[in-house]
Formats: sequence, C-alpha cells, structure tokens
Amino acid sequence: MRKFKSLKAGIFYRLLTSSPLNYRLSKSKGGSHKTLVAPGRLPINFSWHPSVEISGYKVKKVLIERALLTEEEAYKLVHKIK
Repeated sequence: MRKFKSLKAGIFYRLLTSSPLNYRLSKSKGGSHKTLVAPGRLPINFSWHPSVEISGYKVKKVLIERALLTEEEAYKLVHKIK
C-alpha cells in the first residue's frame, strides 16, 4: 500500500476535470457542493472549498472507488502534480 500525498481541493478538482479523467460539472445547486460526472466512471460529489487540504487517504479513496483507477494509476496521477 502506497502513501498518497494530500492535495488542496482546488488542485484535486483540476486533477479530476483534466485528462485522463475528464470529469465535468453536472448538477450544480450553488454553493460549494458539486456533482462531477465522466463517461465510464462513477459520479463524484465534490463538496470541498478550494483552500481545504484533502488527506492522501481521501484522495486515494476517491480515485480508486469512484474514478475506478487502480492504485498504481491513481498514485502516478497524483504524484506527477507539482
């Protein structure tokens, strides 16, 4: 099991909405709660404010359980961010 680094919510949001994940905003009811959808992947309810730090555990869990990535794919994606 690898340890994932924590990310600011704004950076994590950009990671989810860029290639190769390509999530897009779906139903937005205003405020900080957003639903992100992508073809072939499970929806992600994104409710963090941009400056909030998301733990490495939560980043890993979302990428593996919702974005349907393997642990190796998720690790490479997160750790290529500077």
